[in-house]
Amino acid sequence: MPSPSEPQRRDDLYATLAISAEEARIGTSRILTLPDGRQLPITLPAGVQSGQQLSFAGQGRRRDDGTYGSLQLTITVLPGPPPGGAPGLPSEEEAPTLLSGDRLQLAVPTALAPSLPTTGQAALPSSQTPGPLPQTRSSPSPSWPRSAPAQQKSASSRRPLWLVATAVVLLVLISSAVLLGQHLQQAQGQASATATSAAATALAATRQADAQASVVAQATVAAQATASVIAANPNPYPAGGGKLVLYTPLSDAQNSIGWETSIHCTFHSGAYHVVSQDPRYFDHCSNGISYSDFTLEVEMTIVAGDQGGLLFRGADIGNNKYYLFQVSTTGIYTLFVYTGGDQTAELARGVALTYERGLGQTNLLALVARGNHLTLYLNHQQVVAVTDGHYRAGQLALLSVPFADGGQPTEVAYRNLKVWTF
Repeated sequence: MPSPSEPQRRDDLYATLAISAEEARIGTSRILTLPDGRQLPITLPAGVQSGQQLSFAGQGRRRDDGTYGSLQLTITVLPGPPPGGAPGLPSEEEAPTLLSGDRLQLAVPTALAPSLPTTGQAALPSSQTPGPLPQTRSSPSPSWPRSAPAQQKSASSRRPLWLVATAVVLLVLISSAVLLGQHLQQAQGQASATATSAAATALAATRQADAQASVVAQATVAAQATASVIAANPNPYPAGGGKLVLYTPLSDAQNSIGWETSIHCTFHSGAYHVVSQDPRYFDHCSNGISYSDFTLEVEMTIVAGDQGGLLFRGADIGNNKYYLFQVSTTGIYTLFVYTGGDQTAELARGVALTYERGLGQTNLLALVARGNHLTLYLNHQQVVAVTDGHYRAGQLALLSVPFADGGQPTEVAYRNLKVWTF
């Protein structure tokens, strides 16, 4: 349903996160420290691309009403292994933050800075307020600290010449004795230093070998766990296939890294709750990741109010360009395509016969999007199959949707989200 437009917000933060090529290949995690001291854990999936843009609502600047704007994050992939860690494992180190002007930037080690490309546009924003989101703004180019040049020092010394022959002889004798003593001390010091250095080198080599063995063991366990989860969760929807790329219980923020949190998007009672407090608008909550051809499955429970559902292939959410599927407590469903501004077309409408009706009832919602073909399921029963070519890729989000006429404040809980990609 169309929503009133909002002015472009000035409370968003814009950031660039640099990761290695290996981290982009297998996925990684970070803990970002924001300017006000808040820490934001994020997880990047395997196959993330340089220039990909993510949005984290509720992680921007604090507004006067106590809510927060969004963090718009642009990914930059650097060549080589992850900084400070062994190749093949996600980095859990905290990324330091710098504040340049009125926009946030994330720093990387200076040694990696020369290979960093210029970033592109900022991420598509994800909303915590009803209706369309503010337009995107360009992300600033990163600025890196530079080492100060070493200061050069010069000095000269002068020594007077003694003309008295006896004094010269005495000086030569004393100097010879001093030089001999210094030579003996230097020889002893070099022998001691060599032994100490050899011991330190051996200890460092032992520690490095132990660390590498631990890294290999951890990587093996992680790979086995991932393979086990993928094997245990094949795509159950026609025509099957695809790779499981996201599996989260949505039970709490620690097990659901990346999903936005705010007064509209909260974790409690073992589920992810999307809340529309103003019945004139719907709300949506996202993890900021875009998908093209994929299958999605999630458990949905309408706790209060009217309707839940999915927003998907959000090509430009800020300008109302996406698909929206909504289903009410009575099992009545509708599929819309939003084509910008207030332009909306209804693609399908009906009643799901196997839907569990009423508040507090849990139903399984699924979507298969392949090319121009969109198919939706409720409790494994197909309810919508349409062909539409407006959008081929974009973000997905979970919804709470009051009725357009006489709607009520609505709260919908979601659990056990899975995504397979083709």
